[in-house]
Amino acid sequence: MSQIEEQRLITKIASLYYEEGLKQSQISAQLDLSQSFISRALQRALQDGVVKITVMRPQGLHLELERELQQGYGVRRVIVVEATVPDDEESLKQAIGSAAAHYLETTLNSDDSIGISSWSSTIRAMVGHLHTQSGRQAAREVVQLLGGVGNKGAFEATLLTQRLATLLNCPAYLLPSQSIEQSVQSKDRIMQMDEVREVLERFDSVTLAIVGIGELEPSQLLRNSGNYYTEEMLKVLAERGAVGDICLRYFDQNGQPVLDEDEEFVVSMALPKLHDVQRVLALAGGQRKVQAIRGALKGGFVDVLITDLVAAEGLRGAL
Repeated sequence: MSQIEEQRLITKIASLYYEEGLKQSQISAQLDLSQSFISRALQRALQDGVVKITVMRPQGLHLELERELQQGYGVRRVIVVEATVPDDEESLKQAIGSAAAHYLETTLNSDDSIGISSWSSTIRAMVGHLHTQSGRQAAREVVQLLGGVGNKGAFEATLLTQRLATLLNCPAYLLPSQSIEQSVQSKDRIMQMDEVREVLERFDSVTLAIVGIGELEPSQLLRNSGNYYTEEMLKVLAERGAVGDICLRYFDQNGQPVLDEDEEFVVSMALPKLHDVQRVLALAGGQRKVQAIRGALKGGFVDVLITDLVAAEGLRGAL
């Protein structure tokens, strides 16, 4: 656990307890932590001098901004990080990934069934920051929520899903399909295959979904995979007002899906299904993604958002 992530969590808990007057049981429920963890964190806050007369905030934390976004968008939790190197995309992804790894390690329950979008460089950064949970099974299973994209994509998606399951000492259920099929009919045929249907049925048991939020324009990572929506289809999505996607399911600025299910070529968890998941953890940042993140928040698809300061200020300006 990095020092800044530990300080961030301890300070968050102390602020909720001492400044907002929440009970330990309420903090436990809000942050998905055990009450014993809350008690120990409050003791550490006193020992480390975080709590004196007021709660002391280490540099780089933005608790007021987090609280404002939580209240403004009606989400359970927002974590705002700062990139080590400003305006550097890789630094941004690593900062968000590190915070996400810390969130996962401190809130994960051994009964959790984790769904993972599996084709996101920010999620890949999160997995890179995770520590092996040696000696215990940290989750019930890891389920791939989005098929691999192209030949290279399938390998990358499988590797990411399997790597997370290995770190958590639990089984992995891989989705053996492309993300985007050639037609609705092709998608329907694939979804009837036994090995695909077995994984799709596990979507119902997912308790924690880890997803990225994409823009309408495909990322370079997605382009390099060799299989994404055609320019013609991207034009259709743009005409319908698409601003972003989760698991390649596109939505508009108000969080409404822009394609009906009978128009979808994608083999992944559908947007309405996210509403049934206990916790949806979304990782996304950067000025370019503000509109997409805002759409995802307005659609009610996100419970916990980990983003960067630039995007967070943009989201606050859009309230």
